[in-house]
Amino acid sequence: MTQSNLERLIFHADLDAFYVEVERQYDHSLRGKPVIVGGMGPRGVVSTASYEAREFGVHSAQSTVVARKLCPEGTFLPSNHALYSEISKKFMAILREFSPIVISVSIDEAYLDMTGTKDIYGPPQKAAEEIRKNIQNGIGLPVSIGIGPNRLVAKVCTEYAKPDGIFQIQQVEAENFFGPQPVRNLPGIGPKAEEALGNLNIFTLKQLANAPVGLLRRALGPNRADYIRPRARGIDNEPLQERGKAKSISAETTFETDISGQSEMIKIVKQLSERVGARLRKSGQLARGATIKLRYRDFTTITRQRTFPNPNDGDQAIYETAQALLVKAMKERRESIRLIGVSVTGLGPKATQLSLLDTHPTADSDTSFALDRIRDRFGNEAISRGTQ
Repeated sequence: MTQSNLERLIFHADLDAFYVEVERQYDHSLRGKPVIVGGMGPRGVVSTASYEAREFGVHSAQSTVVARKLCPEGTFLPSNHALYSEISKKFMAILREFSPIVISVSIDEAYLDMTGTKDIYGPPQKAAEEIRKNIQNGIGLPVSIGIGPNRLVAKVCTEYAKPDGIFQIQQVEAENFFGPQPVRNLPGIGPKAEEALGNLNIFTLKQLANAPVGLLRRALGPNRADYIRPRARGIDNEPLQERGKAKSISAETTFETDISGQSEMIKIVKQLSERVGARLRKSGQLARGATIKLRYRDFTTITRQRTFPNPNDGDQAIYETAQALLVKAMKERRESIRLIGVSVTGLGPKATQLSLLDTHPTADSDTSFALDRIRDRFGNEAISRGTQ
C-alpha cells in the first residue's frame, strides 16, 4: 500500500502550561501551587497560568492586575523567553525522532504526520505513549497528545487529552464526536462568528453542519461559510505543511502610562518603524504599504493604512508614512494612547527591474542596510536617523 493510500494519522502534541512547568523544573517549591507567568507591570498580561491558578479564574491573555485580584495568593513570575526557547528546541528535536514531518505552530505545540508508522511504533496510542515518555525523560515536562485523521480533529482531541493525557478520534467517529459540541469549540470560530451563528439559533456543530449553505454565507460570508461547514463534521483535507510567509511584519508597544503628547508618539513611531524595517530587510522582501495601530485609553483600537509610491524596504519610507497616518489620526481623535503599533503589508519578492518612470528607492534602502550593520555590531541604540 502506498503512502497516499494509507489512512492519515496526525498527532498534535501540546506541552501543558508550558512556561509554568519550565519554571517548576528549576524551582520545585512551585509544584502544586497557583503560578502565573507573564508581564509584571500595570499593563502586564498573563502568558500562562497553572491549572491550580485556573481554578481561580486566571487565564492566558488576561490582565495581570485582574489575575492578582482573582488569585492574590498566587506566585507571579516574569517570562524567561530565552529559557523557554531553549526547552522548545529540545521538545521539537524529540518529536523529529518519531516523524520526518513535524510542523511547529508555536513554542510549545506541533503536529506530527504519523501516517504509515504502525509497523515501526505500533498502534497510535502506543506510539503517543512512547512520545510522552521520551518528552518526560528528555525535558521533564507533561504533554497532551491528540490523535486524529487530520489536523483539525487532532487539535480538538488535544483539549480532551489535557492535562498530560492522550485522546484519539477516528474519521468514522468524527461527525458524532463533533456534533454536540458548542460552535466555539471549532478552531476558527471566534466571538463574532459565534454571535452571528447564535442569531441564527445555531449553537452546536451539528446544527452548523446541517444549516443551509445560503444562510451561512449571508451570516459569515461565502468563503468562510464554505470553509467552516465541512469542518463542523470533522472534515479537513488540508495537507500538513508549513504555513506560507507572513503577509505583514509588525512591531508595537504598550505604555505603562497612557501618553498624549504628539511629539512623544512620533518618537515611538520612529523607533517602531526602524524595528519593522530591519525585520523586513532580513526577510529579503519589499512592502507595498505601511499601517499604524492605535489603542486609546478606553481600549478602542483603530488602524490606518497607506500604500507606498513604490514597493520599499527603507526605514524612512516606513517612518514618513506611519508618521503621516499618526498625525491624521490624532486630528480625528485627540485622546491619550495606551498602545502604538507599526506594520508593513503587501509583502513580496524584490523585483528584478523597475520601470524607468519609477523613483528607485535605493538610497533609503542602502542607508537602512548600513544602519542595520552598525546596530548588529554595537546594539540597537547605537545609531538612529535624525528627524526634521
